[in-house]
Amino acid sequence: MVVFFQNFGAAGLFIISFVESIFSPILPDLLLIPMALSAPEKAIYYSVIATTGSVLGGIIGYFVGNKYGIIAVKKFVPDKYVVKITGWLDHYGGWAIFLAALAPIPYKFVSISSGVFRINMVVFLVASIFGRGKRFLLEGILIFYYGPKALELIKTYSNTFLIGLAIFIGLLVVGVIVMRRLPQRKLS
Repeated sequence: MVVFFQNFGAAGLFIISFVESIFSPILPDLLLIPMALSAPEKAIYYSVIATTGSVLGGIIGYFVGNKYGIIAVKKFVPDKYVVKITGWLDHYGGWAIFLAALAPIPYKFVSISSGVFRINMVVFLVASIFGRGKRFLLEGILIFYYGPKALELIKTYSNTFLIGLAIFIGLLVVGVIVMRRLPQRKLS
């Protein structure tokens, strides 16, 4: 299927990115990376196309989840991801969308679940744009500057970045919880 869409170039990349956000199991990276490696001068352009297609498809996924609720989740999202995403959304809201948008799990799980749980649309959009943008643009920028050597950088940087981001968010959450539990002093 990836080879089929590769024949359509940038339009194929847009379609595969768009559809992945709603129901397809094919990750856009499988098309983005080879296309970017074959024309490193267009790597950032391809990354923008993947980001745009993914976020626009995510909006459709959001509305599918919003309209059909838990039925949509059960149809499109495996149970193990439902529990994980529900926990993330309950505890972290927009940050959960951002983190999940970075992860190599299919983005459709995030977009549909966000609609089901009626996450604020602005929060969903901002988190999706930054999350998907970081994911695809990082790949594009690295390939633009480093060519084939970028593949190793992408693997290393993505894992390190995600671990660092998870630690940062964990510390932030702990800080917020501690601040809320401290007794409020009144100034007199």
